[in-house]
Amino acid sequence: MSDDFAPSIGDNYPDYFNDEAGYLYHAWEVTSIGEAARHDRWLHWSADGEVPATEAQTDLERWALARRCLQLQRTEDFLSLSKSILTGERNHPALHYGEIAMQHAAALARDARLADALAAIDIGTGAPCPLPLSAARARAWLTLLAGQPEDADRLYQEALGAEPEATMGDTLFEIAEDFVHAGAAAQAHAWIERVEAHLAAHNDRLTEVDLELLRNELLALEEASQRFP
Repeated sequence: MSDDFAPSIGDNYPDYFNDEAGYLYHAWEVTSIGEAARHDRWLHWSADGEVPATEAQTDLERWALARRCLQLQRTEDFLSLSKSILTGERNHPALHYGEIAMQHAAALARDARLADALAAIDIGTGAPCPLPLSAARARAWLTLLAGQPEDADRLYQEALGAEPEATMGDTLFEIAEDFVHAGAAAQAHAWIERVEAHLAAHNDRLTEVDLELLRNELLALEEASQRFP
């Protein structure tokens, strides 16, 4: 397995979520060379015909095929495959089933099925635990993906009360980033201002660099929306 596939969450969570979610840190240490090769093959499936899902596939192979379906915008095929993973034994040592549940829920939210998305991460209904985000932030994020930035803003505000004060700067930044990536400019500006205020109070220069990059990203999105309304 190439190092290109080694998971890391050093970068921001949305990029990690889209590119590497579902894999544990030690994924390739507990995966045989043969299974890793099959994983790679399904990850680059040519998309000819029906989805080649079989009972013989491991969860790891099926997750690669599910990710490929998502890349190809075959949402229903992705949902079918990810649901089969989440309703199975969920015992593959390379996979983070909570993250797979989040990506399953995100696909539902983007498809305007917010109620189903929220149900998919409800621990009480059997979703894998732990999720990669707190339940409160996960609900806010899914609401944002469903195209409801005002409701998401309220839910994020409520979620802050459960976040550790020691990581509040990171949390505020990640929320601002969520709104930028969703194209919700009004909320993005407001959360960026909150990050700025927090950084000023805590002299966090490292995050200031990240924040400047985020401001530039938001500016580019706004300029693009003006050119192509």
